[in-house]
Amino acid sequence: MKLLILTSRLDYLSENDAEIGDAFRRFGCEVIFGDVNAIGADDYRCFTQGALAPPSGESYYPGSAAPGTRCVYFLDECQLIWVMSEPQDCVARDVWQMLWLASQHTAFVNSIEGMMFLNTKHALGYVLPKKNRASSHISSDFSLLWERYRKASDQWWVAKPPNAFCGQNVFLLPPNGPNARTILQSLTGNTVAQHELGYGLGGFKAKYAILQQFIPEVTQGEKRIIVACGKAVAWHGRQVPPDDHRSNITQGGKPISVELHSGEIELAELSGRKLMAHGINFVGVDMAYPYILEFNVVNPGGLYDERLLSGIKRSDQVAELIIAHFKKYCS
Repeated sequence: MKLLILTSRLDYLSENDAEIGDAFRRFGCEVIFGDVNAIGADDYRCFTQGALAPPSGESYYPGSAAPGTRCVYFLDECQLIWVMSEPQDCVARDVWQMLWLASQHTAFVNSIEGMMFLNTKHALGYVLPKKNRASSHISSDFSLLWERYRKASDQWWVAKPPNAFCGQNVFLLPPNGPNARTILQSLTGNTVAQHELGYGLGGFKAKYAILQQFIPEVTQGEKRIIVACGKAVAWHGRQVPPDDHRSNITQGGKPISVELHSGEIELAELSGRKLMAHGINFVGVDMAYPYILEFNVVNPGGLYDERLLSGIKRSDQVAELIIAHFKKYCS
């Protein structure tokens, strides 16, 4: 099998690029690292710039450069493609369109449709039963969110953008919080101020925001669970730093070893199977049982952190499950 891993930087492999690329090499697969922002088409045949990894040799680590000489690789010459990074905004529309066309004749680990429409906080209400998700209100209209907040004056809330990651712009709003109004205005684009200042002529300024019920279970510990082909394969806890409410590793959260009970495994795998129906075969699930807070579809961290904690390469199990799942397409 020839696997193409599409990443954002060939000179700096991400955690999953390194971990999963190594695992597929150990299973005897050819691994190409390709630049997701360099997708092009030669007479409508999609290609990218990339590098073919040697069949064996020392392991890669996050931050290392993709080995080998750079050259052009056509996507239809690969049996499996794994998009491990979203394209840059300025080229994203064209890249997603070309990748979707390529996916009509080449297998993708995670479908283009799934990455476009399910890698967002909007999707929680579709994937999860009500008992496993926090009550949320989504709008680009500040007044609607503000009214929701004021009606529940004794409740804690979380406010955040629906399509941001790594803890960006996630705010904890206490009851009658003195900054709640300005935070919701900021998250929805400060449209009132923009209009009063005469900036309305500059175009549409509104942004979407989520006002979500705060889940007390988060304070007891949030867990990242990696699910491959509907099976929970790796997990770790995330300890909140003392000076923040966010447990994201990028925001100072600390990965810690944890166990999963049967209910957590069942919920993670149930969600994984629901996502598989839409072509999502690898996902990171953020859970504070019995709630799921987020799905991370494109490049969820967790495998590398879990290996550092346990010393076990769970990426081998991921590769084995993915290869078995796509065997019928890649034979």
